[in-house]
Amino acid sequence: MPDQEIIADIRQFNRFYTAQLGLLQQHIFDSEYSLTEVRVLYEIHFNKQTTATGIREALHIDAGYLSRILRKLEKAGMVLKHPLPEDGRSSYLTLSDRGRRLMVKMGTLSDDQIRDMLSHLPPNDHQTIAASMRELRRLLGAPGSGITMEQVEIRSDIRPGDIGDIIALHGQLYAKEYGYDHRFEHYVMETIHDYMVHADPRRDRLWLATSLGRLVGVVAIQHREGRQAQLRWFLIRPEYRGIGLGKALMQQAMDFCRAQRFRKIYLLTTDQQSAAAALYKKWGFVKKESTPASLWGHDLYEERYELEL
Repeated sequence: MPDQEIIADIRQFNRFYTAQLGLLQQHIFDSEYSLTEVRVLYEIHFNKQTTATGIREALHIDAGYLSRILRKLEKAGMVLKHPLPEDGRSSYLTLSDRGRRLMVKMGTLSDDQIRDMLSHLPPNDHQTIAASMRELRRLLGAPGSGITMEQVEIRSDIRPGDIGDIIALHGQLYAKEYGYDHRFEHYVMETIHDYMVHADPRRDRLWLATSLGRLVGVVAIQHREGRQAQLRWFLIRPEYRGIGLGKALMQQAMDFCRAQRFRKIYLLTTDQQSAAAALYKKWGFVKKESTPASLWGHDLYEERYELEL
């Protein structure tokens, strides 16, 4: 259960944001409609055609209260009722032309309000606010808040801060998921330093997956002697797994290796990374070695996988 300090912080934010958006005003944007009435109009507008039951379930409002709102909106010429073909006693709802014009106006006013709210902030802070709000919706299970590949950008240009983000992401996730201590983060730092010192733009490549300014996935190919390549630092944030990001990153890496005509790709991992190993096997990697070791506070097996091209 959350402690009282967390509850107080959330309530304080709610009070601030309610006042910021003017939600305590009797009418929204100086219109004749209340927040609830506009939300009902929005549900009809968003769903194109819906029923009173659908609106009640979406907004969790009393049936009698909703009925009064719908009567008001219908009388004002905002909402139209249409008999359901399969049940003439029931109706579905759509907006009239007047209702649609109001929704367009409300949308424009709402956009302008948010632009004004953010106008004094630099663009990076815009991204931070948007990412935080999206994450809040996801954590609270809001409808339509699931993460998709459309929200992810994959790039291979290295920008200031990227290297530190890669090291931090590995240190944090491996500590959380496997209990690795700080020595693992130091190991990652050393391997990335080696990559940066010896990187050849023609034979080495680093792919970073970002979403709203945050690193959410990474993979790299580092050339080795004898036309070999090593696949390194393949990692995805837990909440971005299962959406096809791992496949997309591996595809980039494999396409690059084939374009560079590498003879063999290998990777080093441990027996604890079973989910990643399953993905490697799908791409044709075969486990060649398994050696007991004591690393990062654990007794484990170091494993080597290889793929002949």
